[in-house]
Amino acid sequence: QLQERILPEIVSGERRICLAVTEPSAGSDVCGITTTATKTPDDTHHIVNGEKKWITNGIVSDYFMTAVRTGGPGASGLSMLLIPRSSGLRTRTIDVVSGPLPGTTYVTFEDAKVPISYLVGNEGLGFRQAMLNFNQERLWIAFQAGKQA
Repeated sequence: QLQERILPEIVSGERRICLAVTEPSAGSDVCGITTTATKTPDDTHHIVNGEKKWITNGIVSDYFMTAVRTGGPGASGLSMLLIPRSSGLRTRTIDVVSGPLPGTTYVTFEDAKVPISYLVGNEGLGFRQAMLNFNQERLWIAFQAGKQA
């Protein structure tokens, strides 16, 4: 359902999406993620609280594919949630030593209300989803490095 509704906007360039996994406090320790997504009593929404940061290269995102903690500690407590830009979600640019590029952005979720239908895949599989994405990125980087040699 999400793919049918949102993917055409992304592919056409009308909307933009980013991967929000890294946290200021956890860095690249995906199992240490502290951003939470708690279900409302009526099970219709997740309430998201936490912080993320990512490299934007000046691009403003409309959607955030976000690793969140929906369960206990460790990998099995993580899920992926697609969070649209809305109230409860703020972004701000972080000045970094290397200058304005690559444009690191800080994302804050403060009681961001996200429909339960925006859960991507099954609850508890977020760690696996994040690792699959990182493996693809590493493969692409290795390919690009090989072309430069």
